[in-house]
Amino acid sequence: MRLLSAALLISALATSAFADARLAQNGLRVEFRETQFEVFTKAGWSREALFCAAGDVARMRGAAANDYLVVERAVGTSKTNPNRRSAVFKLLDRSEVSDRSVFTFLSGFKPGARMSVGSAVFACEQENFLRNGI
Repeated sequence: MRLLSAALLISALATSAFADARLAQNGLRVEFRETQFEVFTKAGWSREALFCAAGDVARMRGAAANDYLVVERAVGTSKTNPNRRSAVFKLLDRSEVSDRSVFTFLSGFKPGARMSVGSAVFACEQENFLRNGI
């Protein structure tokens, strides 16, 4: 019994800072805790694929289409899994975003870049069309 308790304690301490993980519809792994989403990249990643994955998981977790995903950390070495590359997003309520210009998505993929959850989910459809022609 003590061995089992020690194993459970060690595994609890060894887990990353993120509480849960899901696979987005485009196949990217997303780990999340509260309002923060870490999206792990694959070779040939695109800005749309990262927003798609974050938006897909945000919708699974009940986010509204008019909530916003904001890039907190651009693609780089993951802080929770140093062997992988990832980007970190924060989910914000629409009321927390002052400038809702439709052109903010043209700013590239850097901290502060944002997209509504609805637009991010639509990016999944565009990505599927471009990849599969369907």
